[in-house]
Amino acid sequence: MMDNDAQRETGLGDAARLRILLDVIKAMSAETDFDRLLQLIMEETTRAMEADRSTLFLVDHERGELWSRVALGLQHQEIRFKSHLGIAGHVATTGELLNIPDAYEDPRFNQEVDRQTGYRTKTILCMPVRNKVGTIIGVLQVLNKRSGVFTAADQEMLDALASQAAIALENAKLYEDLRRAYGELKQLDAMKGNFLANISHELRTPLAPIIGYVEMLLSGRPGPLTDRQHSHLQVVEQAVQRLQGLIEDLLAFVQMDQGELTIQARSFAIGPLLEERGRLSMPRATEKGLMVEFGIPPELPDVRVDPKQIARSLMLLLDNAIKFTPQGGRITLSAKAHIAPDDAPPGWQHGYVEVSLSDTGIGIPADRVPRIFDKFYQVDASATRSYGGTGLGLALVKQIMDAHGTRVNVESAPGVGSTFRFRLPIAESNA
Repeated sequence: MMDNDAQRETGLGDAARLRILLDVIKAMSAETDFDRLLQLIMEETTRAMEADRSTLFLVDHERGELWSRVALGLQHQEIRFKSHLGIAGHVATTGELLNIPDAYEDPRFNQEVDRQTGYRTKTILCMPVRNKVGTIIGVLQVLNKRSGVFTAADQEMLDALASQAAIALENAKLYEDLRRAYGELKQLDAMKGNFLANISHELRTPLAPIIGYVEMLLSGRPGPLTDRQHSHLQVVEQAVQRLQGLIEDLLAFVQMDQGELTIQARSFAIGPLLEERGRLSMPRATEKGLMVEFGIPPELPDVRVDPKQIARSLMLLLDNAIKFTPQGGRITLSAKAHIAPDDAPPGWQHGYVEVSLSDTGIGIPADRVPRIFDKFYQVDASATRSYGGTGLGLALVKQIMDAHGTRVNVESAPGVGSTFRFRLPIAESNA
């Protein structure tokens, strides 16, 4: 292997140049931080070109300037000058490659830079950096070949380096733009969450006295009501309760979306909870002309869950079934205990209870089933107008089930109906 002095005298061979170029391409491709990439390009260009210094000037089209955030070999953190000045300016303006064997003999060279820095520029090789559509986005300049002047082989090498630099710069810029956009989206998402939380709290404040006064009037304490007045107040009560439910769902969604959902799991009798939630939904189902059936065996074992959150999930699923099942339809709530499989994960070794909720509703097309748990998603935009709702119910169910380490499986067919199933781990006390 040649020592450094021998290499400087004879120059690098084709194999060595190719090896260096491949190393540079690999290094540039792996770097996504824009500042580090600029530094890397200059360092690797200096090494590959056997030069003293390298500078990558970028074109600032808005200001009509060339700039370099870091100039390798100099102490300046940033250099800026008008894009038509000096050797680099000429290359940026004309797109020509310049190979200058004696800088002080070229009238385009600005000698003032050397006087200010104490550096003595001798040879210059300067190459435009073009993007994929041919626009000049920068200038790659190397100074002072360590063994004589820059050759035709050097020009080819710098051309290849400039091409790779252009690709790496565009990739890094894209990555930087995506990272910035992601940060802005996160900030907007946080602002959205705070806004929804504040609005929800503000809506609850005036709603509380409305609910209180409606309940008081319906009780007859202020005085007797006519049948017509009582009927009208019941309509108001139902509307207020509906609004209260929407606000509570919105608050719950914000809490879960911000990672504030906490699961307080304990051993709990799931059978009575299923019966209770099902019967609470019956008045609304009966009013719509639906039949509610139960298939809940009395000997169901206890499960380890957060009862409050599971109760919320059940009500949301029941509300969804009632909403999308036409008059004369049927809703069936059932459950069954199962033995744990051999590969059951920790916490599920004692088996599980599978809860099923079936309806004879409008059903969901197969290609849209995966999206029904997305926030604010409706299978059909017209569903919002026809059936109401915020599109948060199933998203809340998914978050609650995720927090329990389980998920909701869906089977559905348009015009036939849907079945939602989820599993809950049997508590250890039942083992």
